[in-house]
Amino acid sequence: MKKLIYIFLLLAPLVAEAAPKKTKSELKAAVYYLHNSASRAQNVKKGECGPERLWSNCVSAVAEQIIATDCDVLGLVGVCDSIAGRVGYTGLPQALEAKKAGYSWLALSNTRPSLPLEGAYNKTQAIIWRTEKYDCIDYGINWLGGYFDKNRIHKDLKDVKGDATKSVTWAKFREKATGKEFYFMVASTNGASSKILNSVNCENLIKIADEIVVTDGLPSIITGSFNMNDKTPGYVEHLATSRWVDVYDRLKTDGMLLESEIKTNHTRNNVRGDKLSGGRPDYIFTDGFDITFYMVGRNRYPSSNGEMVYPSTGFPVITYLKF
Repeated sequence: MKKLIYIFLLLAPLVAEAAPKKTKSELKAAVYYLHNSASRAQNVKKGECGPERLWSNCVSAVAEQIIATDCDVLGLVGVCDSIAGRVGYTGLPQALEAKKAGYSWLALSNTRPSLPLEGAYNKTQAIIWRTEKYDCIDYGINWLGGYFDKNRIHKDLKDVKGDATKSVTWAKFREKATGKEFYFMVASTNGASSKILNSVNCENLIKIADEIVVTDGLPSIITGSFNMNDKTPGYVEHLATSRWVDVYDRLKTDGMLLESEIKTNHTRNNVRGDKLSGGRPDYIFTDGFDITFYMVGRNRYPSSNGEMVYPSTGFPVITYLKF
């Protein structure tokens, strides 16, 4: 018996070493502000930019830029009926499918039943993901306290005529290879029109995100166009004090951010598409992930007339994560 115990003790380290080690899953995520088709048409009508910036002339270039990011999951902001391919134009889902990109698509209407255009995509959000890599097992949309959102209206907003449709679209994913699950959220908040409204949007975003993920404690990602900087009350009072961390800020603090991203942190370009603008209004926040990399895709792509353009006023904001 003693001899058997001795042999077991000798072999135990070898058995432990031979056991398969648990490896972390890798996830490449992004947020991309698309600039809705109506605003693009208005910019052209006013002479602020050329027709190469119209949605119909840029849809292929937007699809190319998304494919070039090589991301697993992307949050898209500013999605309208035209971008979604619901009004006769070639939409982004069709353009991606034509290029065999391999993405599935989730977009939900952000118009209230009590409002005009019920069921329309009024600058809503969409989430796309690699079909072969993930299953979407749950999803939804929540409103962030806009002017007509009576359920979450703030006492200081009685006279603020803010956007009624600011919202967060969320999805729960399961990685097919491992069974691991995580949440992905993409939001849009008011910023330029009202700092008070932006702060309320951000406050409710964190409350809603907590309500969604608190029950199972899974890793989660919040992305979006927040239309603010890191000194805005919405950021300072709500996002910066939440469990979610700003990917850009964390890597900068840890000395892991690319020097080029420190010198040029812009996530937008101007209406004409000939220079950077807008600072850093687009963000990625994470909880429960190891953050390894951050970059902004600022490349130009050919429009339908062959002219090299920024396909949108926003650039894809990209991060590498592990969980």
